[in-house]
Amino acid sequence: MGSGRPSGARWIAVPLLLVATSASAVAGDGWRGHGLYRHPEGSWYRPYEELPPLPEGIIGTVRPRPDAGPVGRINTMQDVFKALQACWRPPRGSGYSGQEITLRLSFKRNGEVLGRPQITYYKPGTEGEQREPFTRSIREAFERCTPFPFTESFGAAIAGRIFAFRFVDARPM
Repeated sequence: MGSGRPSGARWIAVPLLLVATSASAVAGDGWRGHGLYRHPEGSWYRPYEELPPLPEGIIGTVRPRPDAGPVGRINTMQDVFKALQACWRPPRGSGYSGQEITLRLSFKRNGEVLGRPQITYYKPGTEGEQREPFTRSIREAFERCTPFPFTESFGAAIAGRIFAFRFVDARPM
């Protein structure tokens, strides 16, 4: 008795108590670690459908379109790209040079550009040294058209989200 070691009954009782406690947590209200809950009749279920993850960014292509008209209040992603397409005027004489630039940026909820846009990709065109006029035309499009006239709800939804605008000076496919 005085050996300082637990008796055999204690060695058995402690593991049984741990098993009983964990089994009651699983059989109880829910299996919280996995989002599963138990119906009264015994089947397991998830209380809601899992939502698909949001994309890391919004990506779209902007091509020259001389007949693009102005866009009013912007309330969809498609409207953002239409508005930019209406504002962008490729450099004169480029004549579908084949250049491409991908620009990453975000907007504030009021339609202003947030931070400094980054050029993440450039593909030279068929003619030599057209990069400067091409990038200038894109910068001027943002200066001319921003802040975009976002609706209040749309501005709140996309504020801070990353957009990737791919400007292509090529004939539409």
